[in-house]
Amino acid sequence: MNFMGMGILELSVIFLVTFLVMGPSKSIEMARTTGRVLRDIRRVFNDMASSIDLSGPTSPPADAPPGSQPQQPPTPGEQHEST
Repeated sequence: MNFMGMGILELSVIFLVTFLVMGPSKSIEMARTTGRVLRDIRRVFNDMASSIDLSGPTSPPADAPPGSQPQQPPTPGEQHEST
């Protein structure tokens, strides 16, 4: 594992020193807070990804004249003009 140029050994030393400086009760509280923040961030990104339409624009059929727009089905309650 390589995180910002640091290996597992370096990260372990940093976590150990942080644990010793802050104490066990504060370290556990910080870990819980970090977990909550990461969970909230993940939830926000998942909500954003599900709300974005990833299908992209539809292309016109191969036999359609150039510059024509593809027909989309009408939405419920939409008024149509009669010609």
